[in-house]
Amino acid sequence: MMSRALELDYEADRFIRENPQIWQQFRMLAVKLKAKGIDRYGAKAIWEVLRYELALKAVTSGEKYALNNNYTSRFARKLMEEEDFAGFFELRQLKGGEPQSSCLTQQPR
Repeated sequence: MMSRALELDYEADRFIRENPQIWQQFRMLAVKLKAKGIDRYGAKAIWEVLRYELALKAVTSGEKYALNNNYTSRFARKLMEEEDFAGFFELRQLKGGEPQSSCLTQQPR
C-alpha cells in the first residue's frame, strides 16, 4: 500500500506533466522575486498569485485550472532542487508522511 505522501508526490508529478505551463508560471513568479533581491518567500503566496492570474486568464480564454493546495509544497520542493533556489522556501513536514528528497521524479511501481 502506498503512503499518502507518496500518492501526493505522484499526483503532483502527473499534474506538472499534464500542465507544464502551470509549473513554468510558478517558477517564473519565483524568478521575478529573486531578480528583485528577495531570497526567501512563501510558496503559498506564489500559489495564490498564480491562482489569481489563472482566474483572470479564464475570463478571456475560457481555460480553467484547479490548483490543489496539496501540491504547493511539492512545487516548492521541486523548485528548491535547482541550485539558485536552494533555501528559498521554508519547508515543513509533508502532509501524509516524511518528505521525499526528489519527490517529483519517480514513477509508482
